[in-house]
Amino acid sequence: MSELAAFDFDSGATVLLVDDEPMVLSSLRRLLEDDGSLQVYTVESAIEALTLLEEQSVDLIISDMKMPGMDGATFLTQAAERWPDTDRVLLTGYSDVSSAIQAINEGKISQYLSKPWDDEDLLERVNTILSNRNLKRDNERLMAIRDAQNQKLQELTEKQEQIIRSRTEELQQTADQLDMAYEELKESYFQCVPLLAALVDLNEKAKKGHAKRVAEISDLISAQMDLSVSDQRLIHVSALVHDIGKIGLDQATQRKSIADMTRGELLLYKQHPLLGESALMAFEPIQQAAHIVRSHHERYDGGGFPDKITGEAIPLGARVVAVANDYDNLLLPNNFTGAAMSDQEAYNYIVKESGKRYDPEVVTAFDYVYDKILEIHAKNMQITLPVSKLNPGMVLSGDLINHHGIVMLVSGRTLTESLIDKLKQFEVAFDTKLQVPVVCH
Repeated sequence: MSELAAFDFDSGATVLLVDDEPMVLSSLRRLLEDDGSLQVYTVESAIEALTLLEEQSVDLIISDMKMPGMDGATFLTQAAERWPDTDRVLLTGYSDVSSAIQAINEGKISQYLSKPWDDEDLLERVNTILSNRNLKRDNERLMAIRDAQNQKLQELTEKQEQIIRSRTEELQQTADQLDMAYEELKESYFQCVPLLAALVDLNEKAKKGHAKRVAEISDLISAQMDLSVSDQRLIHVSALVHDIGKIGLDQATQRKSIADMTRGELLLYKQHPLLGESALMAFEPIQQAAHIVRSHHERYDGGGFPDKITGEAIPLGARVVAVANDYDNLLLPNNFTGAAMSDQEAYNYIVKESGKRYDPEVVTAFDYVYDKILEIHAKNMQITLPVSKLNPGMVLSGDLINHHGIVMLVSGRTLTESLIDKLKQFEVAFDTKLQVPVVCH
């Protein structure tokens, strides 16, 4: 038997095992306690488990399906109602898979494992569940930091407005306050950029990771052009937040190609560079990035928007971001040309538009680093598609959760024609529309 892969479980995480077979409990306990980082509790009935949970909180429950007295599905349903933050996994024999799926839908169970289980698969699932709990906690902490910083920025803005309205005899005092506020604002800016980028990515539901990829491509281009470290940093920051103005657009409009937009939708879409600049201009340290955000849809020949400026009148950073942004968009569905392109087709488009849409110097640098850009895109890109756009062979990049909060399909599942038909039937039966996260190669 091959050696099991090592997993870096969260130190101090707790797991409760529930099974009426002592041999099964012993085997599971040895498997989970192997690296010493997990604290494992074991009980032989659902009643004992409920009693333990009243006195001891746990991160994860793994319960057998068939047990005397109360079965695993009923027990996990009660656990979900009383301890909703605890993750739950159901163990079941192959003959009970249909019952397990019904239990998952009715009892809000995270997932199920078949007996006999594969040790490495079980360890990987436990590791994934516990890692996701850590990510959720980290996200809550970051959101709290973001809220605190937003409050601080709001207070600083109000303080600036008060300073502007102050009388002449208070100028010296207000000057000192402005100096202090500027330093605090500049420091807050550098701390907030990753959070702003995360907000942009959350808004891009149909093309996850787009801003990060545009920033990475921009890094390669600006380094090839031998720009200064400060200019490279400015372009990187601008690329991360270039679509921040789209936060004001509804998701239905964002999922459309330009050709499919109504006149009103297109007008709103073309305002997003201005909205992005407006969102950033309030903070002096980010004003240069704001100018780049405003101009990243300008064309070298003057046919872009919002200002129709040409050539070197367009900020250099915006010319770099334009190439990086358009290349990444061309690989995605519903881009500004219509359908998604292959890597080679997108490359040919960028080169062909040199001197028209794009600065020739930037395109030359893009060409030099194209192999490295391909490495960025060799990593799977995640997108979200409606059921009508799904094709057999696509792979889920995350769990598919319906409007009731119930997991329908787990991450990593390969879609078949039969599964897609069932999703279409589900939409009709419940008069709803599903958005499915898939891996885009």
